[in-house]
Amino acid sequence: MSKVIPNITPTQTFEGHEDDVTAVAVFPGRQQMVTASDDYTLRLWDLKTGVVLKKMEGHSNWVRGLAVSRDGQIIASGDWSGEIIAWHGETGESLTQPIKAHSERIFSLDFSPDGTVLATGSWDDTVKFWCTKTWQMHREPIECAHVRCVRYSPSGEHLAVATNTNIQIFNPGTRERVASFEAHTGGAYNLSLAWTPDGTRLLSAGDNDDPTIREWDPLTWKQVGHPWEGHTSIIYAIAIHPAGILVASASHDNHVRLWRLSDRRTIAIFQQSYTPTCVTFSVDGKHILSGGPDNKISEWAIMAITTARDACIVGDLSTAEDLLTQDIHTDANDYTSYAHRSFVLARKHDWDHALDDAIKSISIQPSLTGYISKGIALCGQGHVREARIAFDVASMFTNQDSNINHFLLLIRVGRIRFSYSLLHFIFQAIALFNADQHEEAILLIKELATACPNADPLGCRVVETYLRVQLGTKASDGARHDEAADHFTAAVNSGAFSSKTIHLIYEDLIVLFGWDLEFLLLTTHQKRCQAFLSAGKADEALEAHKYMMDTIDETARASCLDWSSEFKERCSVLASHDDRILGAEIPGQDQDGYDTEPNFFHGMHQHSQMHRSRPQQRHGRLKRLRLAMTRTSRSAPPPAPPTTPPPSKLTYDTYSPGRPIMQRHPSSMFLLRRVKSVMLQRVLKMSTTT
Repeated sequence: MSKVIPNITPTQTFEGHEDDVTAVAVFPGRQQMVTASDDYTLRLWDLKTGVVLKKMEGHSNWVRGLAVSRDGQIIASGDWSGEIIAWHGETGESLTQPIKAHSERIFSLDFSPDGTVLATGSWDDTVKFWCTKTWQMHREPIECAHVRCVRYSPSGEHLAVATNTNIQIFNPGTRERVASFEAHTGGAYNLSLAWTPDGTRLLSAGDNDDPTIREWDPLTWKQVGHPWEGHTSIIYAIAIHPAGILVASASHDNHVRLWRLSDRRTIAIFQQSYTPTCVTFSVDGKHILSGGPDNKISEWAIMAITTARDACIVGDLSTAEDLLTQDIHTDANDYTSYAHRSFVLARKHDWDHALDDAIKSISIQPSLTGYISKGIALCGQGHVREARIAFDVASMFTNQDSNINHFLLLIRVGRIRFSYSLLHFIFQAIALFNADQHEEAILLIKELATACPNADPLGCRVVETYLRVQLGTKASDGARHDEAADHFTAAVNSGAFSSKTIHLIYEDLIVLFGWDLEFLLLTTHQKRCQAFLSAGKADEALEAHKYMMDTIDETARASCLDWSSEFKERCSVLASHDDRILGAEIPGQDQDGYDTEPNFFHGMHQHSQMHRSRPQQRHGRLKRLRLAMTRTSRSAPPPAPPTTPPPSKLTYDTYSPGRPIMQRHPSSMFLLRRVKSVMLQRVLKMSTTT
């Protein structure tokens, strides 16, 4: 690997502190940061202008610990004398007086993922927990050696504690220690910890005796791979990129290093004139922020996306293509890069050039990657028979170990969930689906999940569910709303996207096909609600909406409040039109002694059994029904003179005020008159007997 030349020019510096900057943190969704210093203060900054928004005073000693809650509403700080202060996340005003939390210095704090608990670690050999509503100690503390760092896992299932002698893992709910291991060699202190966003890795940093970063698997608590080597002195802090693809580390060697998580390589070095003691990424992941004894915070630009895989993840396909083209120019016989560029071109729907690259790759050296890329390109061109042949040939290469090591650098080697022997089936199914061979594609995935012992059941379900969502979307576009609702319901009920980290687990599907797995569950719920509404099923639409709001997490719920309000209003409009036509429930549909009439409204206003009216509520509804049948709504304008037949496509727009739902069918007026006549006779008959 070529030598990395250090960058010595920050894009911006933030000046204002009067002593060492010891900690830095950013806020979700805001261009702001907060910093802590040995000048006994915190400062709230505007990252765009560099202006100090608030100087936060209250500590009486060096401030070494700093944390921001996941929602950005609370800041917590801890100092050298063992005191903590809570601050308002937006205004910077103090929420508490200094609380004597520990008898010794506090080096680290962290909020639980739900923000209800603050964990504090101190040199008094304890970790304590504080309720963020009362700021009283929450249950008993955990006893351990001098605490250097505390970090909750993204799910909140684990709390990792770095001490001078080891790393200890606790269940924060029970306080039970689930693991303990000596992380760094030669008696080195464990100075910093960081979890990957998907919770599948824990990183730790060592001191002078072992200035490396080490990677740990939470399933076994064993080290993964070799130590990350590059720093020559103490590593004070580590941070992970919001997308989980990069790692930043700050060291006493005056360097901030940027590492690529997938292969543990240094890809950039930022050299400072003083020792950086703290580091983090900006919220958008485009900058690194570091601070130290020069009393400043330096902002460093991450100049470019560093791999074609990273570019594919963020959807920057032009950059991915350029990076692979550079590799091809460097080595004209790089058959793997030709195949990878074919994948990228296929995502851009540039099928002709995608096929050219696939054929070139195969001509240099036949491989699994080359034939899969050829099959996808042929499907894109509509040549399904030739594509099947290419996929069949690809299956011949899955048992050749020499090819597997070179297979799809776009895929995260060692972390892929699908076995290599099954990948060509997955790609074949997706390519067939894109060539409108829908039933065959879904059948292939189903058979794969049931017939292959080494298939990943969840992965196959994720693929099948995504394809069903696409079928639902196609049905909606074709105004086949009942069919669309069925597809979306099947997708919601599959459970494939119940995990919040599903987009990280199956990130390779994002890389290769551009699938938006992170927001697919919310989108599918919304499309399901709309499908029911467009089908004229207001009750089912509201039930689907309620189920969605009860099922999705708080963050997703907050993101769709405006949509939710608008959707419920549209359901109300549809329901009011139903009520004006029907007045109330038709007698005879409850199997309670009334004769049953044909249900002319099946599929438009069909109630489920659990939502039908109780018998004791019937007389009030009959009264409303009689009124509805014997008088005309004042708000409804007279019917428009007949012109051309109304469109058959049923959308929300057809439910305009004053336009009855059933007018969209040529025979609907006859049906409407028949229903009104039958209903009116029954209502008048029953009203004379009550």
